[in-house]
Amino acid sequence: MERSAKKTLVMLLCGGKGERLYPLTKDRAKPSVPFLGCYRIIDFSLSNSLNSGLRRIALLSQYKSLSLERHILHGWTIFHAESGDYIISLPAQGRVSDHWYEGTADAVFQNIYTIQQEAPDAVLVLSGDHVYNADYRKLLRFFAETDADALIMTKVVPVEDASRFGVIGVDGERRIVEFLEKPKKPFATPWDPAKSLISMGVYLFKTPVLIKALIKDARNGRSAHDFGKDVIPGMIGTHRIYAYPFEDYWEDIGTIDAYWEAHMAFLSPAPPAILKDPAWPVRTYKPQYPPTFLSGGSIDGSFVGPGCSLTDCRIVHSIVSPGVTVEAGAEISDSILFEGVTVRAGARLRKAIVDKGSTIPAGFDIGGDAEKDARQFKISKGGVRIVPKGWKTE
Repeated sequence: MERSAKKTLVMLLCGGKGERLYPLTKDRAKPSVPFLGCYRIIDFSLSNSLNSGLRRIALLSQYKSLSLERHILHGWTIFHAESGDYIISLPAQGRVSDHWYEGTADAVFQNIYTIQQEAPDAVLVLSGDHVYNADYRKLLRFFAETDADALIMTKVVPVEDASRFGVIGVDGERRIVEFLEKPKKPFATPWDPAKSLISMGVYLFKTPVLIKALIKDARNGRSAHDFGKDVIPGMIGTHRIYAYPFEDYWEDIGTIDAYWEAHMAFLSPAPPAILKDPAWPVRTYKPQYPPTFLSGGSIDGSFVGPGCSLTDCRIVHSIVSPGVTVEAGAEISDSILFEGVTVRAGARLRKAIVDKGSTIPAGFDIGGDAEKDARQFKISKGGVRIVPKGWKTE
């Protein structure tokens, strides 16, 4: 393990409500929403940290964190106490204030005591709702080479997509000279008028620089206490802040449509390669299920987890999570079935997300009649139907 990795503390932001992912976030925090049937979204940032040699990881949890805490307990309790390595949860504790986390920067500020006690050389702040593979050791090397006070992982996206993110302007040495959080009219890069450079929500700070910036922000009564809106813009011009370019697959799971599209990308003829590198495994908790039972029917271009019972059904371009039952004559296409879902005989699902433990009745149709579906289910802007957790009809 590199020395720089040993001297880096990871603070993983897990407290967002994920309102745009509702109702998938009705009973769970956004980072604990399932992904690709067998993962949780947070598994990707955690696996990146572990594979990069980062062994001190603090999860800043808050909103409906029971599902997340259970997942971490079952799947990520991997270090012996004697090693000095850990993955711990740090909910709002009232150590420096009597309120819950009120922004990304405030979440880290409220744990400033932990940072001071751990005394790392650097603090890596991550988001728990992104799907990607990244070797943070490369970030640490660039950090040292530039003698940066802070570093932001960045990605080039089409201008029309950039308003969802913090948009960054850099000089010829990649030093950040401008930062606007979610501008209505994003500015383009100097090298391509059709592209913008955006923040990935991954920040690396020298510890003394971070502590001073957080204290200054906490004293600002007009601040939203957010890294993108307040802390980073306030440091430009007085600190050496650099942009680190990231060119591989990365997806911010911010909306139902983004969530559905990310799943469909993995079922495409040219899927993201992030699950295919044995040297960079994505770790998760795997529940104990028996093998899947298949009898008749057809399955095409789909992922199927263990413990399923699929009988004389047709499944196309879909994600079937562990423990799912699909009965004879049912047809499922372009859909995502969470753990323990039951689809009764003759039911039809098209472009639907069915949350955990739901039962679709025999002959029931979802995805064919928007007006009928809207009376029972939320429908996203992109037309995705969402069946809530534990749904059943009378």
